[in-house]
Amino acid sequence: MDESASIPRTDPAPPPPAPGSGAPGTEDADSAPGSPNPATTSTINPQPGRLTPAALAGPLLVAVAATVALWWAISLVNAGPKLPGRPQADPFTAYVSAFGDLVVRLASVVTLGALVAIVALVRPDADHRLSPATGRLTRVAAHAGQLWLWASVLQTFANSAYVNGVPLGYTLRPDAWWQFQSATPSGLAWLLSALVAAGCVVVAYAARTVAPVVLAYLAGILALTFVAVTGTVTIGADHDWATDSAIWLTLAFVVAATVAIGVWLSADADGAASARIRRYQWTALPLLVVALAGHAVVAWQQLAGTDPTASLYGRVALGQLAVIAALIAMWLIRQVAPITTVIPDVMLIIAGLALASAENHVPSPRFGIPQNIQINYLGYEMNVPATIERLLGLGRPNVLWVGLAAVAIGTYLWGVARVRRAGRPWPIQRTLTWSAGWLLMLYLAVSGLWEYSTALYSWHMFVHMTVNMLVPALCVLGGPITLAREASRTGTILPDVRGVTDALFEHRPLSRVFSPPVLWLNYVGSLFLIYYTPLFPWLMRYHWAHQLMLLYFMVTGYLFFAMIVGVDKQLTDLPHLVRLAMVISIMPFHALFAVGIMSSRSLIGGDFYRSIDISWIHDLMADQSTAGQVTWILGEIPLFVVMIALAAQWFTHDRAENAVSDVAQDTGVDDSFDSYNDMLAALAERDRQSGRRVL
Repeated sequence: MDESASIPRTDPAPPPPAPGSGAPGTEDADSAPGSPNPATTSTINPQPGRLTPAALAGPLLVAVAATVALWWAISLVNAGPKLPGRPQADPFTAYVSAFGDLVVRLASVVTLGALVAIVALVRPDADHRLSPATGRLTRVAAHAGQLWLWASVLQTFANSAYVNGVPLGYTLRPDAWWQFQSATPSGLAWLLSALVAAGCVVVAYAARTVAPVVLAYLAGILALTFVAVTGTVTIGADHDWATDSAIWLTLAFVVAATVAIGVWLSADADGAASARIRRYQWTALPLLVVALAGHAVVAWQQLAGTDPTASLYGRVALGQLAVIAALIAMWLIRQVAPITTVIPDVMLIIAGLALASAENHVPSPRFGIPQNIQINYLGYEMNVPATIERLLGLGRPNVLWVGLAAVAIGTYLWGVARVRRAGRPWPIQRTLTWSAGWLLMLYLAVSGLWEYSTALYSWHMFVHMTVNMLVPALCVLGGPITLAREASRTGTILPDVRGVTDALFEHRPLSRVFSPPVLWLNYVGSLFLIYYTPLFPWLMRYHWAHQLMLLYFMVTGYLFFAMIVGVDKQLTDLPHLVRLAMVISIMPFHALFAVGIMSSRSLIGGDFYRSIDISWIHDLMADQSTAGQVTWILGEIPLFVVMIALAAQWFTHDRAENAVSDVAQDTGVDDSFDSYNDMLAALAERDRQSGRRVL
């Protein structure tokens, strides 16, 4: 289903092409029933109207009802039995934490909804500047962002106290606040939420172009994901799967929710509501299906095999599943009925956010099950020694990376099909290299290599060096940004992918952050920063932090190798000789890092590896020496691939330049060669004349 509508013309238009062709001036065949043809609208830049009292009434009533329901749920928790062996906060602290949680969730989705409306639902002016139509949306984002900010600041005190089972007054002491933040990952998550909220407020007030709004929106999504993965999903057996599923749940639900709220905030004064609803319809279903699956896994892990109707947590979890299912039902109804509003979706989203706040404060049955140190850190036990068969065969899957690989390959192939349906070619070698990189990542995620990499430093380095070097070196040759631009439909009444990417490439602060010296320094220093500091053992203690480390290495490698051999447009286009020099320059640092591991007399990450106490690992220092050898060897293979790709690109570039120069000279467009010959002939003639005068 196409999610775009066409830009109206203000000059005499040619005869309209066939419907569904995607050309300007046409209405797609899958437009919502009863929606106006965008070609008949009277303005290039839609101007969203104000929300009417009727549009506000339903969501406000649901918000009030959700607040009452949350109060009731926390009252049941306070009146219920205490968890054995765990401190529990007083009722006042529980209420403050729960309601602060709800305010953050509501204010953040309104803020991000306004931002995504600016980016994806209102077309900017020329040069990617925000149009006057976005004025009301930026004010909404600024006001809601301030509420998000102060509620998050409150949560750094209240939630930290609730999680640690102490009165709120303990964390309000200046000398104790940072101790609670540093000791509680959820406290750090709320602190990051406050910082990102402050950034969103600044962007809402100061941004003049689209690029900062895009960056603020992405930062907001990541901040809310950090809050989600540091909650109750970190407890007990299989919490690695629950954490990964919570990531997918949060990413999918928040994006779908913010787009729906963005459509709601944009109102319908400009007559473009149908186009916005089509865009929401186009994105909502896959996101909601992912959210449903993610929450099902989280609920399964937290219920620990108990009857969901037998506990308060189970009933809250069933309510969340029902909300997501109702949103999917609304999508199906909108497909067949002429419903031109998302107000029911917004009401369901508010209810879902209230249930999420309750879930974050209602102890699950998983809390009552004892766990050992391995389950506490890893989510599973490592009692079986590593063998070649277990390492190379199927192991415990990494749900996050399995999903990322599936999404990366699936969306890429969809984009290729879309480009080819438009009659444009797409090089097969790009598809093959992109698929090869992500298939390699998929294999790492489902094999025993990932499972044992969490317990053995040697296999940890095998996986991480592959993710840091070989996988991104293959993926950058696929040109995903170029593909997204080619697959994007242009000439729409709403913003398109091409316009957003152009705005990001033209954003000067971004070009400074991703300048070649910064990318080089980040790539060279990333390994030393992680492994030669106390950061490594801390990251290994939490599954979400281990995943964050993998993502950081993947992104770091991708940005560096994209600068060297990437086929996408770069913020800074370097000469091939400079690219070669940058590749050569990282080699000694890579060797130094590997030698440092092998020659180290202290155990890297020793506190973590000694605490999990894997019985069949008898010599941790010998395993670390093996890790250094693996690091050195694996670093050579990706660099060999990169050097071959760089040489091929250099040769192709020079041959193309020579061909263009030859054609220009043959056609007379470039007369520099003839001018040079004429200059040499004139000099020769002058020398001959000078010789005659001497004689």
